Amino acid sequence: MDEPPPVNVEVIVPEAMSAGVYANGFTCWYNRTDFTLDFIVHLPTDPGVDDSGAPVLRQPVQVVSRVKFPPAMIFRLMQTLNDSMSNYEQQFGAIVHLGE
Repeated sequence: MDEPPPVNVEVIVPEAMSAGVYANGFTCWYNRTDFTLDFIVHLPTDPGVDDSGAPVLRQPVQVVSRVKFPPAMIFRLMQTLNDSMSNYEQQFGAIVHLGE
């Protein structure tokens, strides 16, 4: 039986998406059928007061992109990110963790 020819994936990025979006945070939530990653940007803090009049600092965030994955793909995403981080560190040195 003949082997099928190899498949070369060609990634096409629409012009409107070519610059990407900046995110400085993310959240992850899930249900039975999907994992959802919300990529967010922290907006300027907003001082205010709570219901009892005590001062509070409100931290608004804005979702700049939302991506949904079927559960079976999340493990593959994690593997790819781990491989990419290892390759990055080999090329550029250790990644400095936020807050350090």
